[in-house]
Amino acid sequence: MKTTLLFHKLALVFAAQHAAAAASTVTVPAAKTKPTNAVAAPGDFVGFGFEMAFLNDYANDFSVNLMNAVGGRVSERLTVRLGGTSNDLLTYDPAQTAVKVCVSGDCPIGSAASYILGPSFFDGFDVFANFSFSVQAPLSPTLNVSNAVTYVGLCLDHVADRLTAVAIGNEPDLYAGQFKVTYNVSDYVAGVTSLRSSLVEQLGLSGQIFELMDIAYLADSTTPTKITIQNAFNLGIDAPHTATVAAVHWYQVWYKITSLADMQAYAMNHSATVANFTAGSPQDIAFLAANYPDVKYVFSETGTGLVSPLTVQGSLGAALWYADFQLYAMAQGAKRVDGTMRPAANHSLWVPDDSAAPANPGPQVRAPFYTLPFVADFIGHTPGDVVEVDLGSDVLTAYASYNAGSGTLGKLALINLQAWAEGVSMGARGSVTFAVPAPSGCTVSATVRRLTAAAGCQALGYDYAGPTQNITWAGEQWSYAIDNGKGHMVAGVNAAETVPVVDGVVHVTVLDSEAVIVSF
Repeated sequence: MKTTLLFHKLALVFAAQHAAAAASTVTVPAAKTKPTNAVAAPGDFVGFGFEMAFLNDYANDFSVNLMNAVGGRVSERLTVRLGGTSNDLLTYDPAQTAVKVCVSGDCPIGSAASYILGPSFFDGFDVFANFSFSVQAPLSPTLNVSNAVTYVGLCLDHVADRLTAVAIGNEPDLYAGQFKVTYNVSDYVAGVTSLRSSLVEQLGLSGQIFELMDIAYLADSTTPTKITIQNAFNLGIDAPHTATVAAVHWYQVWYKITSLADMQAYAMNHSATVANFTAGSPQDIAFLAANYPDVKYVFSETGTGLVSPLTVQGSLGAALWYADFQLYAMAQGAKRVDGTMRPAANHSLWVPDDSAAPANPGPQVRAPFYTLPFVADFIGHTPGDVVEVDLGSDVLTAYASYNAGSGTLGKLALINLQAWAEGVSMGARGSVTFAVPAPSGCTVSATVRRLTAAAGCQALGYDYAGPTQNITWAGEQWSYAIDNGKGHMVAGVNAAETVPVVDGVVHVTVLDSEAVIVSF
């Protein structure tokens, strides 16, 4: 996803941010009962994503422990999106004994590389018995139908009972540059139509089972040859009505950022996220709702960025951005957000092994992982109806969840994106006190849980940076070194706080670079 960013001048951004952060109390105008624009929170909203070539790197107890720690917080089985550029470039050799062999491109740990898969590759699916999968059929301007059908068929041998979707291709809007050919929306629709027909006929696929688009760029549809959701659907890409998902990819920052000021201006900045989002997503969500209401709008590949250093993309600041992005996307009608990973990627939620060392060491839990249990707990075992509570701020955001049955306010997520980092920021760590109206019936107290780090937004977590940069969600920490990803309470107990209701209001203080969930 690449789009024109609409930002304030940096000086004005900081002026507005510090003005917001300096306010002693910010009133959160959350309705006590469900407003009409609230949307149902999907129970399987939190997703995982593995670059295809690295399925078996993730197929270990460490990864499964982390995933179970998220999946156990919701009632629906969560999905792994297996795909990416390497998925379009794969070939299969039934005689190959190795799991995979990298033969061209950015070998051996890159995503834009060609891999030959052996039969043992597919054993990786079996490790993730508690999770569903979206698998990708290889597509390109030089389509090899037999290769694509064989690969998908072998995937289905392992995940047929856990199949969320069969995606067709990855980032087709980049094919023209990637393969040095002319390729537009008509070519894409023709390729999907042909390959889908073969998949249906040869593998017996039926019903709404296909994932379409997986486009890299959010773009308007005013140019009819562009590969966009509206152009493709208007050309009949879903004429047989077999699509279940229309997917897009999202990277918040498409260029290198390195400083705390960069993080504040381009990532830990709600206005920047909204500006990116409004480049195409609201229009596409509305288009699908009006014309294809059974087709889910999904962010199937996401991350802070692609080229920034680990100190940016692996930080608590990135986790706080990710929490704000996920909750905002949910409130706007997106049905799932998949966290994209491969061992060498700086934006990965965790690194499963040491295959990308020393540049990207592992195994390690990275800071952005903490977004997943945070968002999963906001959804909970009984999902409510969610709405953004607009605070008119670049750095302060709020999201309300209303109980599905009664319609009363059940939870409130409060995120303070004001950047503060120990040893970098000038002055003591600031805070904001939120005044939250308690719902009817909540007259005594509310419960507050925190996503936080003593070191602030540049904390990189225990595994990478040691105990001085610990990160916790509600007092819980995940670590390869300490618990192999199972999670443990740092102080031995859940760190929930009880906050009194005074005159119908709950006052919750949130530190700069911290997020909380208030439960009523």
